[in-house]
Amino acid sequence: MLKSPLLLLALLGTCVAQQPRALNELQGSARVLMVFAPDSNSASFRRQLQLIEHHGFELTERNTVVVPASLASKGTDDFYPGENLPLASATEQADARSRFHIQPGDFVVILLSQDGTVRIRSASPVDIHALTASLDSLPKH
Repeated sequence: MLKSPLLLLALLGTCVAQQPRALNELQGSARVLMVFAPDSNSASFRRQLQLIEHHGFELTERNTVVVPASLASKGTDDFYPGENLPLASATEQADARSRFHIQPGDFVVILLSQDGTVRIRSASPVDIHALTASLDSLPKH
């Protein structure tokens, strides 16, 4: 019985991921988990996305969109397959990095609340349990 809602949720996440929205449009409607890296092959980048992927249901349930941002990406095939908004263009990358003061060679994970407030900022992969605990402490809109 539980498998049908999970399948529907997975399909919904895939559909949403295929309809890119501007990062600014997410503010006020979703929480945003940004993962910055100099390269999509970075060990920290891969590790963080792997942790996220294994707990995608928990993130979707908490209305969280993943924003992978790698300077040397080859497209969305390199990224987390759940609900996400990859920053593929150089302009989007530069704008996001400038906004959060992230250098091109840095690995940084940032969790934004729905109002755009930075709730977590880490230079190493974030434990998924710490992440979900932080999400649970945020007000629901």
